[in-house]
Amino acid sequence: MKRLHTLKTCRRVSCAALALVFGIWWSDGIAEQSKSTHELRVFKAQTTPSAKLLIHGTADIASMGPVIESFQQGHPNVEIDYRLYETVPLYESAISTSNEDTGADLLVSSAMDLQVKLANDGHVQPASIIAARGLPDWAVWRDEIFGFTLEPAVIVYNGDAVRPDEVPRSHQDLVRLLENAPERFRGKIATYDIGVSGVGYLFATTESMLSANFWRLTHALGIVKTRLFCCTQDMINSVVRGDSLIAYDVLGSYALRRIEERRNLKIVVPEDYVVVAARTIVIPRKAKHPDLARNFIEYVLSDAGQAVVADSFGLSVAGLGIDREQMKARYQAEKPGLLNAPALGLAALTYLDSIKREQFVRTWRQIVSP
Repeated sequence: MKRLHTLKTCRRVSCAALALVFGIWWSDGIAEQSKSTHELRVFKAQTTPSAKLLIHGTADIASMGPVIESFQQGHPNVEIDYRLYETVPLYESAISTSNEDTGADLLVSSAMDLQVKLANDGHVQPASIIAARGLPDWAVWRDEIFGFTLEPAVIVYNGDAVRPDEVPRSHQDLVRLLENAPERFRGKIATYDIGVSGVGYLFATTESMLSANFWRLTHALGIVKTRLFCCTQDMINSVVRGDSLIAYDVLGSYALRRIEERRNLKIVVPEDYVVVAARTIVIPRKAKHPDLARNFIEYVLSDAGQAVVADSFGLSVAGLGIDREQMKARYQAEKPGLLNAPALGLAALTYLDSIKREQFVRTWRQIVSP
């Protein structure tokens, strides 16, 4: 599938160079993009169209498409335009005052903290969703943000190139592997550039609060000259090509799809702890079709919608709670660690403070890319 973001597979230095070329700059610690072209997929109405919905989302079309099409089965007169974004440009587009005529009716993102910031800053409108009443408490915030998937951060590796005794089953295993064999894995580890990727930054800050070994792992990533990427797909592609042997903190849904195509790709759900993001959906304050947007959320959170979500994304929110059996079965994981429920609410804004964000990213980059 055609990649959309101008920040392609790259090390930090080349990302910075591309930023200058494509008009991307840094403001308040958040990457901004003034002009960009994003892939648009039009889902035609099944009958004569009488309504239209515009969704801006970070979920790829292979995952989001089945959800949209299943909604249209019950609303055959609705045409849906889905425009694909990366997490930070989606946020920037949502707060822009220059897109009044092209603003979305729904925003779908895996960067929960940025969605919370949108809501807290008044860019989101509340919606009373009956189906949301059955969700876990963490999956709904102020009737404005609704989590509808779970995305565990997993480790992906090349089974043809990584020996069984080298496979890291936990974060601590990964630390020891990189510290004990730095030459073996030099330039062969992939992870997010957290200064570019919204979900990468979310995973990193969450892990820094969960684990006392976070900065030791960061240092180990620096020792082996870890390759930094903007996007999950690019990280996995690096492993497929053989440029990288292991990709760390990969979004689970993308990994599941690729291992179906590439038998040499393998997934590890860490045994010590599992950082989880939730894809969330919100209705922008200036949405032109808020009633139809509410109908879409109602469907996505319904039993029927969640069944489609579970099949398309890997894990749904409904019915999972703190039970790991669904995740174990889908990811064929023997001993996954404890799930850490995503943080929806003001606590998610802690590391979006511009000074804290700048300090965190600067420190992380100085260690990973000295």
